[in-house]
Amino acid sequence: MRPKLVSLANRVFLILGTIFSIYILTTTVELFQQASQHYTTFVLGIFTLTAVLTVRDILNDDSRGFKFYFRLSLFGLTSLVLIIIGVYLRYHAIRLETIQPFITDQDIVVGWVLLASLLLLTWFHWGTILTTMIGSAIMYFFYGHLLTSPLLQHDEFSTSFSMSYMGMDTTGGMFWFVPLAADKIFFLIIFAALLIGIGMLPLVIELGKWMGKRIKGGAAFPAIVGSAMTGAVMGQAVSNTMLTGQLTIPMMKKHGFNREFAGAIEAVASTSGQLLPPILGLAAFIIAAFLNIAYIQVALCATLPAFLYVVGVVIAVLLAARIYNLGYLHEHVNTTIIYRLLPTFVGSFCIVLVLLLLYYSPSVAALSGIGIMFAISMFQGKTYRPSLKTVKEGFGNGLEVCTVLCLLLLAIGPIAQMATTTNIAGKLGTMLSKELPHNLPLLLAGTMMVSLILGMGLPTPVAYLVVALTLTPFLQELGVPALYAHMFVFYFAIFSTISPPVAISCLAASKISGGTFLGTARESLKISIPTFIIPFAFIFNPSLLTFPKVTAASLIAFFLTILAMLLASITLYGFFLRKLNLMERTCFGISAILALSYLITHGSYLLPASLGLGALATLWILIGKFRIAPDEAKRAEKPAG
Repeated sequence: MRPKLVSLANRVFLILGTIFSIYILTTTVELFQQASQHYTTFVLGIFTLTAVLTVRDILNDDSRGFKFYFRLSLFGLTSLVLIIIGVYLRYHAIRLETIQPFITDQDIVVGWVLLASLLLLTWFHWGTILTTMIGSAIMYFFYGHLLTSPLLQHDEFSTSFSMSYMGMDTTGGMFWFVPLAADKIFFLIIFAALLIGIGMLPLVIELGKWMGKRIKGGAAFPAIVGSAMTGAVMGQAVSNTMLTGQLTIPMMKKHGFNREFAGAIEAVASTSGQLLPPILGLAAFIIAAFLNIAYIQVALCATLPAFLYVVGVVIAVLLAARIYNLGYLHEHVNTTIIYRLLPTFVGSFCIVLVLLLLYYSPSVAALSGIGIMFAISMFQGKTYRPSLKTVKEGFGNGLEVCTVLCLLLLAIGPIAQMATTTNIAGKLGTMLSKELPHNLPLLLAGTMMVSLILGMGLPTPVAYLVVALTLTPFLQELGVPALYAHMFVFYFAIFSTISPPVAISCLAASKISGGTFLGTARESLKISIPTFIIPFAFIFNPSLLTFPKVTAASLIAFFLTILAMLLASITLYGFFLRKLNLMERTCFGISAILALSYLITHGSYLLPASLGLGALATLWILIGKFRIAPDEAKRAEKPAG
């Protein structure tokens, strides 16, 4: 019985999602109603789709007896209540916009039920930690005036004022990020899902194989190339790991990679998906919304640092391949897939990128990309032409991802509203400016640690949001431009997905590889720690963030960052042409520190010292290699004599 109900729920979800998508499409062309009506309609649609997903997931669970019926009753009723409240908000949209914040007692009661129901469904889909954080922010907004601490206490607000700003105003609170969800990310996610559904994943895997056949440790390149290209349109680390990891991790294990190392490569490579344009992680859209700038400005700003991240991962993998004595990839490359599918990917990808560069809305860019994708895919040949089934599956997967992400944006809206209205962020920034030394490198290191810690168990957008609201004002007071400060926090919020003790991307990868979680997390740190240099490099070398304007200064900073990452990876892996002893690793480590110090302070003596020490260590190894090699040859010949 349950499988039939699950199948019915999937069909209902697809039908409702199609109707909802058509509605969003029409509003992209012409907004035929007031903004408050449009956004409350969008919220009603998300509540309805979330309700269907929730019931389906419960029916799909293996639980039995009381637990099953309790969960079905609780979350089924909660979903129904949210739909009813969504209808209420849509019907009263103009009135609520007009009278806010002086809403009625009835609106206040509806608001409390709305917040409670939203928290329950957020707990179901996103877990306890996030729900607790949102609930705490809501309670602080209502009752923070009762606290005695001057830092935490805020002005007393009336209940109608507080409830209006938390959920019953169509521009703030729960609605804070609704324009972002409705007008920017919805069709970009659908575009990514459709592109993967019509064959992008096999394409990027074959491209990775083609590269891997020419490099030692080449079995890692389907993961690096595949995850990077897939992530460039998905922007999701954990989903990317689960999607590409099913193919890449078994391939790496087959070619001699141990389980932990294979899982770590996939987890770290998948993280690049939240850094690579044109579709960065959801947090990048939040940056654009916060700073009131076009999203493409954030994407362009991230271009060189994203490329540096991929280079850093490749350096670490190549060194590790030498240590583990991993050979070339011996897999057949299906060049037909590349020739047939590459034009579809390149054509649709480029049209999205060009339209974003021309400052068209993300929705228009994504819809154009979808149109070009289907047009070109008709010429992929009978074997590779997408079927109706694959299109439906891709569209359905995109709708699911979009629904859950939009629910997340609705849920975290009260956090942004609380921080802004109570001015807690400004107070914390003022306190930090008084208490902490004005040493920017030290404070950036502290911000890094806070971002990594807060990212434990939280989705990347939430980890970014919390740190951005509290610490970026302080960084701006110290002279860091707003966009650069937000980018710094954004990067380390992303890194939190591969940083222990939570490291959710590593957890997903270890489940596929069969390796231990801690082993996978340890290997992922060895690969990724050198890339921690990148955010520090672009804060003190802003030319790294000015792409497509590339200057001599940006090129110098670019290559020096690569040098610093190379030296750091050599130190961590203890290998350069051969295994290194403690003294040799120490020399390379000091050289890496000097290179990073130069990127931060631009001290005139630091760069020559770094290059000189690194050159001396390299020369020492080369002399030893040439001296040892003839002796080894003589020993090899002696038995034959």
